[in-house]
Amino acid sequence: MMTTNVSQPQPIMPQGPDIGTLDPANQFLAEALSKSFRILKLVMLVLVVLYFLSGLFAVKPNEVGLKLRYGRVVGAGDNSANPVLQPGWHWSWPYPFERWVTVPTSERELPIEFMFMLTDEERTGGISGYRYESLSPMRDDFLITGDVNILHASLVVKYRVTDAVAYLTNVLPMPAPRATVRSPEYQRYPEYTVLRALARNAAIETAARREALDIRGTGQSAFLVAVATCLSDKLKNLEKQGQSLGISVDPESGVIAPKAGGTVEAILPPRQVQEVFDRVFAAQSEKSAGITKARAEAQQRLLETAGQDHERIAAAVDEEFELMLRLSQEEGRATAADAETVARLRSELEEKRRVVEAMLKSASGEVQAVLTSAQIARDQIVKEASGDYEQFQRLLPEYARHPEIFMSRFRDETYADALANPKVAKMFIPEPPRGSGGRIWLQIPRSSAPMPEEAGNAKSSAPQRGRDRDLGKGDVVRSRPTIVGP
Repeated sequence: MMTTNVSQPQPIMPQGPDIGTLDPANQFLAEALSKSFRILKLVMLVLVVLYFLSGLFAVKPNEVGLKLRYGRVVGAGDNSANPVLQPGWHWSWPYPFERWVTVPTSERELPIEFMFMLTDEERTGGISGYRYESLSPMRDDFLITGDVNILHASLVVKYRVTDAVAYLTNVLPMPAPRATVRSPEYQRYPEYTVLRALARNAAIETAARREALDIRGTGQSAFLVAVATCLSDKLKNLEKQGQSLGISVDPESGVIAPKAGGTVEAILPPRQVQEVFDRVFAAQSEKSAGITKARAEAQQRLLETAGQDHERIAAAVDEEFELMLRLSQEEGRATAADAETVARLRSELEEKRRVVEAMLKSASGEVQAVLTSAQIARDQIVKEASGDYEQFQRLLPEYARHPEIFMSRFRDETYADALANPKVAKMFIPEPPRGSGGRIWLQIPRSSAPMPEEAGNAKSSAPQRGRDRDLGKGDVVRSRPTIVGP
């Protein structure tokens, strides 16, 4: 059997014309096309490189950066990656795969006004005079305090963006504030509308819990701290609800009160009643100064009296007094079961007395002289009391035998002692004549020295004829110890 080999036909590849066989015109055209193609490839390569280089971006100081991939923050849901980019150079996939944004982290200021309408002259020269039109809610703004007064305030909120992801997610998509090119910079911030509303609410709530004089006077710093704390709490509540603004306010210094326009006080009452407020505030300042002076004098007096340990001595004396009160109460209601408590209190009181006496003996200052004088006075009182007791005990048996005779003799002796005393003015008054109404005029000698209590009351007494008094029967002259007898 014969076998026949049949070869398959090979495809014929088209080949370009040989440049060398072309005429000069076609040859020049072919070379130009070849060069253009090479240039096009180079341009495409450069464009690709530039496209990838367009993903380079720089984050400036006081800023942080974020990368968005198809609208989502890169690394926001990954706990192992930090989506926040710190200042420096970074790279992201070019648009439309990714894009990058920066968020400022420097401190920002947001003015909050509760002021009346200020004229340009008042902003530059200050307020003068007190005659103005009534307040208009449509024109003027103000705070209502807890004591139903009105105050004007010009506050400034100082805040920072601390959570760039929350700020980008919840703040930037908000409607843009109504601001123009001429508007202040703070009015063009995305957070202006919501943060201004929160700050105003915080100021209104805080003012409603305080008095006007406290806010404008010595409690102004506490008021500003309370406003900052209230605003910070509101921001934290939004964060707990999953609507964090990414903004934080320092509770201690987040709200300040600079002068409005540089000349007008930051917190002041309505202009119509400012004069009255100024007088009250001046009185309060005088009161505070008086209290401060009194405390300083008290401190100086304590130092002069008991030295540097006066606080410890005073505390120990107070503790001793408290123990005395407790012991007195326990002894008044003590039963057999409370005997142990009473004994313990007595022991504690004795121990405390020894401690106090030791502290007083070692103290410097005038306390030693006071203790010496007190000891002398105590000894004198004890001596007089002992003498009176001994005399009473000596006279008691005689009184028990003949009480009427004893009292008559004792009365006569006392009367005689009074008559013999040169310090007692004696006046013997006869029976008043009939028809006189039982009244006798006495002329008190001007040389008679008045008693201390009469000297103090003489200025407030009604005018009299010289020093005469219209005495009724049985009246006793009070200017000096006086005995009026028939």
